[in-house]
Amino acid sequence: MTTEDMQAPTPNPQIPAPTITHTTDFGTADTFVAQMKGVIDGIAPGVRVIDGTHQLPAQHVLAGAVALDSMLDAFADGTIHVVVVDPGVGSERAAVAVRTSRFTLVGPDNGVFTLALDRYPPAAIIRLTEEACQRVPVSPTFHGRDIFAPVAAHLARGVAIEKLGEPAATLVNLNIPQPIETRDTLTAVVLLADRFGNLITNLTRGCYDAWLARAGTGCVTVSLKRREIGRVQQTFADVAPGEPVAYFGGSGRLELAVRNGSAKETFGDKASVTLCATRT
Repeated sequence: MTTEDMQAPTPNPQIPAPTITHTTDFGTADTFVAQMKGVIDGIAPGVRVIDGTHQLPAQHVLAGAVALDSMLDAFADGTIHVVVVDPGVGSERAAVAVRTSRFTLVGPDNGVFTLALDRYPPAAIIRLTEEACQRVPVSPTFHGRDIFAPVAAHLARGVAIEKLGEPAATLVNLNIPQPIETRDTLTAVVLLADRFGNLITNLTRGCYDAWLARAGTGCVTVSLKRREIGRVQQTFADVAPGEPVAYFGGSGRLELAVRNGSAKETFGDKASVTLCATRT
């Protein structure tokens, strides 16, 4: 493909360019994030770039998947989400762009898009093989700057996703356990802890509400590591300082916290959570 083939359509000044988000495990002590933004600015000047987070645990692909899923619905349709948690950088793992009905994802094909695509299935999957949309030369250890950032910039300019490479049929998916349901119990597992030490589980509000409707009761108690936490609450202030609390957080998932403390320090971050429905 030639440079002319990569030309974007003439922009309509009445239609703003889509926002690009960046979510990485790069941290902010080094210049990695700035370099990605610099590449985008050189290709698509003026495009807005918003930082999701750059403080994900290093090489923790699941944490990247949870972070991306938690932020999707805060952004307008058409947003381009770049996620770089990439322990396989430089290997044979693919670099991909994925279009859905609401947004486009750009990053490594290592499962980091699993949760997002569970809710918004892919409409197109492109393996990023077109060198004309990449920085030259491509560093084998910094695809965030040399592949993902320029691809996002070209997309923001209006270049069609199909021009960025070759169609692919499938993506790598993380093996994320689903809650286990019986008539009277629902068992979830902790996926990870956030920076406050709150434990985020695999139980979504939708799954909980559906189970509650089938259980036919509004009285549910939560237990963690055989310790009864009590009922699902609305917020931290529903319990006394130092007490554990279960609630549905901003991520839309059941979380366990200790008010003014750390559930991770109290319980660890490897645990199952049991919800029991009591019938009257």
